[in-house]
Amino acid sequence: MKNAAGGGYQGKYLEINLNNYKATEIELPRRYMEDFIGGAGINMRLAYDYAAPGDGAFSPENPLIFGVGPFVGTFIPGSSKGNVTFRSPINNLIGTSGSGQFGKLKFAGYDNLVITGRADRPVYLKITEKGAEFCDASHLWGKDVWEATDAIWDETGPNFTVAAIGPAGENLVKFASIIIDKFAAFARCGLGAVMGYKNLKAIAVYGGSSVSVADPGRFTKLMDKLWSDFNNYPLLGDWRKFGTVMSMESMAKQGLYGAKNYREDFGLQLLDDFSLNDLAERVKIKDVACLSCPVGCKHHLRLPGPAAEGRELSVSCLNATLTSLGTFTGLTGWDTILSLAEQTTRMGMDLYDMGSLITMVFELNEKGLLDPQAADNLDLAWGNEDTVRKLILKTARREGFGGILAEGLLEAPKLIGKDAQEYSMNVKGIGIIHDPRVRPDSTELFSMITNIRGTASNVSITMSKRTPDQIKRFCQRAGVPGERIDKILDYPEGYNVGRLTKWVEDMTSALDCLGTCYFPFYQRISLSDWAQIYSALTGIEADDKSILSSMQKVWDVKKVLSEREGWTKAEDCLPKRFMTESVSVDGEVFPAFTRDQIDSLAGDYYEERGWDRLTGTVSPDRKKELGLACL
Repeated sequence: MKNAAGGGYQGKYLEINLNNYKATEIELPRRYMEDFIGGAGINMRLAYDYAAPGDGAFSPENPLIFGVGPFVGTFIPGSSKGNVTFRSPINNLIGTSGSGQFGKLKFAGYDNLVITGRADRPVYLKITEKGAEFCDASHLWGKDVWEATDAIWDETGPNFTVAAIGPAGENLVKFASIIIDKFAAFARCGLGAVMGYKNLKAIAVYGGSSVSVADPGRFTKLMDKLWSDFNNYPLLGDWRKFGTVMSMESMAKQGLYGAKNYREDFGLQLLDDFSLNDLAERVKIKDVACLSCPVGCKHHLRLPGPAAEGRELSVSCLNATLTSLGTFTGLTGWDTILSLAEQTTRMGMDLYDMGSLITMVFELNEKGLLDPQAADNLDLAWGNEDTVRKLILKTARREGFGGILAEGLLEAPKLIGKDAQEYSMNVKGIGIIHDPRVRPDSTELFSMITNIRGTASNVSITMSKRTPDQIKRFCQRAGVPGERIDKILDYPEGYNVGRLTKWVEDMTSALDCLGTCYFPFYQRISLSDWAQIYSALTGIEADDKSILSSMQKVWDVKKVLSEREGWTKAEDCLPKRFMTESVSVDGEVFPAFTRDQIDSLAGDYYEERGWDRLTGTVSPDRKKELGLACL
């Protein structure tokens, strides 16, 4: 099949129909590349093509759409990012999830993978340049992720990337994840349950296809500059040594780590409970890097103790482990939380949502709102490691009380009753990851409110406090027009987080669509520079303005599809606790949000996006312009 673009793209996607075990190669329209760039962007356009209105998450026709951007498969540093788009079983809205370990789809010869239908028996997909093979997985059903992945490697060879679900996905736990090569994850929004519903245990991918470059001379010059900038990045050593927990001290000082279901916040005590020196000197064995990444911010760790003798664990985002199974549950020490992280990952579940459910249950028990018999007579005191371990296994297997927790943060509280919903810390059913009260000026925390899928991480330049001048410099790198920068900075608190969030989302979304990591180094490169690299690679001339235009289209389509599934502005809010209770960090009191405050900032965000300020919806004229008038 002829490539529709000059470079960067393979020019086709693979459509899988599990109803009839049919695989079809389909040419990727050039206009999709020009309008939506790739990866998460083209995924969203394909979701419009494949996701029929009214289909539930557990419907054979709910598509799982995988995508890798044009940068994937090149020597652009950090460019192995994959994204998945689907209808989430948590809230029935359009869900998205990303990971740094699915780049081999590109080497198999495809930019995207669309999976529809439902197999009549357990299978796994083996994808190469020859297409797809439907392999029996009946012997894998019931195995945890580690066991299943090892068994598939025995059958395919170790060079295949294996994206597998565990028992949680098989049992339709609504926040089940997909684990890649036993350490990276498509974690959020419950896509593992969608895969389990389809009787699809795993996807194994390998290939030897190359990625062409439209203008090799121009591309090489740009790469020389990019690699020079990279090697001079002042925080490179810290990223390699500590990964995502390099910011733990700063975040702890700000009170970003929630304790006791966000009634309290951890302060600097966290640094004693989870020593970074202990991590680096005793627990860590070596660095782990995603394909094409020279940083290696992930960790291969030792699991000490008799029960874990000889066992090791690779962790993709250690900060997620620290938060979800440490600060949320009241447990301390690397040994404890890493052991629990291994168990949760083997079962194939999102750490954040599992931890959020456990901390909710502990508080409900403390307040007398939970029937002990309904909770299997477990000891639900804060910091009980044995109970946390049992809840993880019960949830993955849907055993007893775990069957209730398996319904997730929206539905489980309804089943528990007794005002339990007030204690579920979620936005649109996705667990909150940090306390927004202590940083109301953070784009990452504000975007939890307005993000269409629910809580989203990594949409951030402001987890550390920023001055207006720093915000201005970021906006200039991100291609924000001068008059919009003035509007963002014309605000009593220094900058308007609602308006800023739109542009931060567009910058990080651009990196998602291109297929590169958006950890801090990559956000230091201007969007104009990324556009030049894209142009040299693909032969499609672009600048920062055209890429921002594409990102607006991505967000417009995402919003329109979610409107179709029932989204309303009322869902863009925070849990009651954050609206009624203040929180104290080292003696400093941070007030609760007000509804007026959220409505005002959300209105600014909608307005910045070109949506209706009052309703947050996309206008009929804009839908017509996008070719979505039928929605």
